[in-house]
Amino acid sequence: MEITFEELRTPEELARVRNIADVIWPETFKDILSPEQIRYMMQMMYALDVMENELASGYHFAIVLADGRDAGYLVYSAYGDDGTAKLHKVYLLKEFHHQGVGQKMLEYACSRCRELGFSSVLLAVNKQNLPAQKAYLRHGFVMEKAVKCDIGHGFFMDDYLMRKVL
Repeated sequence: MEITFEELRTPEELARVRNIADVIWPETFKDILSPEQIRYMMQMMYALDVMENELASGYHFAIVLADGRDAGYLVYSAYGDDGTAKLHKVYLLKEFHHQGVGQKMLEYACSRCRELGFSSVLLAVNKQNLPAQKAYLRHGFVMEKAVKCDIGHGFFMDDYLMRKVL
């Protein structure tokens, strides 16, 4: 399988991320979050105007292609002023799991962050998402701390922060 990456540079291209998220999110979080929280978070994070504002403020969006098909996406940006990048989103369609695509995505994200001058990458992973935690640990991320963030409407993100030094 040929794995390639495409950086999204225009607001019009961001719909590709939303299209993939519409498939991945309900499947990934069905046993972790309520349907109401999934809907709320999808609007909070994947509304086109939200993503357009992120793109305009320096966030990087990339699509991973497997044999030319959109298979997943990454979103990363500067985080604070200590040389840290944050990997905000890293999601892969289920049909591409266990084929090395996720590893390539993390390698790509870390490589791009290194090229941009960052010294570490931080990410948040749901405390109940054990497969993702294991994948990040295999790729050299370490648990930093537990966080619980109020995201409004009575919903919380209950995560572990993980970091990888580049």
